[in-house]
Amino acid sequence: MKTKTIKILVGCGIGLVLAGAFPLVDNNFVIRFGTDILMFAVLASAWNIIGGYTGYASFGNVVFFGIGAYTTAILMEKGGLPFAVAYPAAGLGAALFAVIIGLPVLRLRGHYFAIATLGVAEAMKALVQNLEITEGNAGIYLPMLDLSVRHQYWFFYYMMLATAVLTLLATHLMLKAKFGYSLIAIRENEQAADSAGINTTVAKTAAFAMSGFFTGLAGSVYAYQQAFIQPGPVFSVGMTVKMIVMAVFGGMGRLFGPLFGAVSIEVISEFLSDYFLVAHSLFFGALVILAIVFTPKGVIDMVTRRRFGIAYFLQNIREHRI
Repeated sequence: MKTKTIKILVGCGIGLVLAGAFPLVDNNFVIRFGTDILMFAVLASAWNIIGGYTGYASFGNVVFFGIGAYTTAILMEKGGLPFAVAYPAAGLGAALFAVIIGLPVLRLRGHYFAIATLGVAEAMKALVQNLEITEGNAGIYLPMLDLSVRHQYWFFYYMMLATAVLTLLATHLMLKAKFGYSLIAIRENEQAADSAGINTTVAKTAAFAMSGFFTGLAGSVYAYQQAFIQPGPVFSVGMTVKMIVMAVFGGMGRLFGPLFGAVSIEVISEFLSDYFLVAHSLFFGALVILAIVFTPKGVIDMVTRRRFGIAYFLQNIREHRI
């Protein structure tokens, strides 16, 4: 086994142990904050499948999050089913929806695709607001988890951690398979990929479904944790923007880039909101812009290559012609 592979495995093992031990801290707020970080890590990593590896910048991935949340709420509240059933059903429901809308929408490219996916998310939000089964804008309550408050925080943290690990593992296996190489070929040159015998329609749709599946799982855990959901928060366009920014900031098209971006941005955002409450958005936006200008390949590229000097930043500016 190569030395680099061993280092990666050791690093992943240490990271998983630390993440598993995180709830041992005696602070429910910190555990909830860790759960939020993991949720955005899942969302950014799921978006990375269609946006980073396939090259289709979806601005409507929040629709899968909302579908996962409402699938869970309806199955548990209306159907009386346990979370163990609602959780995978949420992912499958989001994946099925991704296939249905993906077949026509994935024929578009660039800003046309981005606008179309944004329109789908807004249309679904409007539909949920007017359906009787979802109880419209009034929202829908979910059954409370029958555990102590402390153990509830633990449960949702570990569920989100398991979802994050599953997302990263599935993405890693995808990259090692022929399917992963097909997606990268589509990103680099779709016409050439089609000429080489790759069924681009099937590959793109499968990637979209995979992205929807993991986003739906995150929405399922979120809905059960909140115990009450409304269309506005779970179909918020701002959530899509945030997952895209995290993927780009950390390193789009890199396995651990979205994870790094989610941790970095959530921690920075929390710090800024504590010390610069009035100018929080200004500081946060400026930080993201600077990161994209000077590290267009993501902060993880700078960390893994161990290049922190001015020469590295100037080289990025010259290569990408800001």
